[in-house]
Amino acid sequence: MAAKRSTILLVDDDEDQIALLTAILERDRTYRTVSSTSPHQGLELARQEAPDLAICDVSMPGMDGIELTEILRVEFPAMPVIILTGMEGSDTAEAAFAAGASDFVTKPVEPRTLLARIQRALEEVPARQILREATRDRFDITILGTHPRIQQLREFIDNVASAARVPSLLLGESGTGKNLVARAIHAASEAAPFRFVEVNCAALPANLLEAELFGYEKGAFTDARQAKQGLAEVAASGTLFLDEIGTLPVELQAKLLTFLESRAFRRVGGTVERRSDARIVAATNANLMEEVRTGRFREDLYYRLAVAQFVLPPLREIRSDIPVFAAYFVEKAAAYFRKPAPTLDPESSRQLQEYDWPGNVRELRNAIERSLIFSKGPLLAVDVPAGRGGGDAETSAPAGTGPALPLGLTLEEVERRYIAATLKACDGQVARAAEELGVTRKVLWMRRKRLGLLD
Repeated sequence: MAAKRSTILLVDDDEDQIALLTAILERDRTYRTVSSTSPHQGLELARQEAPDLAICDVSMPGMDGIELTEILRVEFPAMPVIILTGMEGSDTAEAAFAAGASDFVTKPVEPRTLLARIQRALEEVPARQILREATRDRFDITILGTHPRIQQLREFIDNVASAARVPSLLLGESGTGKNLVARAIHAASEAAPFRFVEVNCAALPANLLEAELFGYEKGAFTDARQAKQGLAEVAASGTLFLDEIGTLPVELQAKLLTFLESRAFRRVGGTVERRSDARIVAATNANLMEEVRTGRFREDLYYRLAVAQFVLPPLREIRSDIPVFAAYFVEKAAAYFRKPAPTLDPESSRQLQEYDWPGNVRELRNAIERSLIFSKGPLLAVDVPAGRGGGDAETSAPAGTGPALPLGLTLEEVERRYIAATLKACDGQVARAAEELGVTRKVLWMRRKRLGLLD
């Protein structure tokens, strides 16, 4: 039986370029192609055909290749996207990769180069899917715990999700899971089939944040070479999550209030009134009432956002649920590292409940993952920071168990450093290092490749 040919989606407003790419890819019946000269039609074609890979021109009317890549990356997370452009320059390449492109090819296309890039991208798909499965719990919508405050949170999510698309406001300290709750509201609501779009209001200055939220028209400012949709427009019938809303510049608060009241907005530099029915969820760790009193946050905007409001509890107020969270993180981290899931030793369980966890769930998770890396055997001793208030900024592993690692590292960076340190301790002997890490040489090689540790 002949092997199934991979389907390649081609999106380019140049018909001649489409014909050239089709000829290159369908030669010898290596690939099957579907194509469109319209980015919007190309997106619909992707939804119909579910292609194995997409090739998009960067410069197209209506929607450029960067915008199309961003949408494809959300709707088809494991599908590689190759950006094709006639423009040289690091800015274009940087924008393409920032949007989630797998590769970047300049025109005129050299057939052997393009075919090699496609083959490499398709070969990486299984690894990308495995990694996505391994890290999917970072976007899990499971709300754990039996504490009364957690029960109240579940009821809040159910009530908000089942109501009309009223704005909701999530308050609480950093690390209490506001992002997770926003996703849970989205998943339980009528917006679930549509997109969840997140905006970090603290990440951009006011002028750029307005363009990010509401989009801009061609020529609105110096670098506006093409019109671009704002995230309020992209969210459409889905959910728009405004994180760190307390940092929203005062000059933009009035425009956000107008949008919340009317669901209408104009792009920067535009005159056409547009609408979005996205569900609005906002979150902040700031005391918004204090911000209102000092004039840094509009009172009318606060009350408009706080139609449905919930204060997420810090870990120190729900200590009885800490072992539940810890056991969950142990199981997920063990699956990620492909290790047997150990049991928390009784002393660690006691210490976990006594510590105040100023970083809340995020800090607890990092402590579990860091300790599991250094752990061997059926019992897990968690490295709980000294004191009740958070310990030192630098926290090492228990003596003799591994290299010192600072708090705040991502799981990927912890893994990279630990593998590198193990290889160094084993004098570069891969077989010995794999044995120390409890994995096969092949698994270690794959991890080193993904983490950029291959020479």
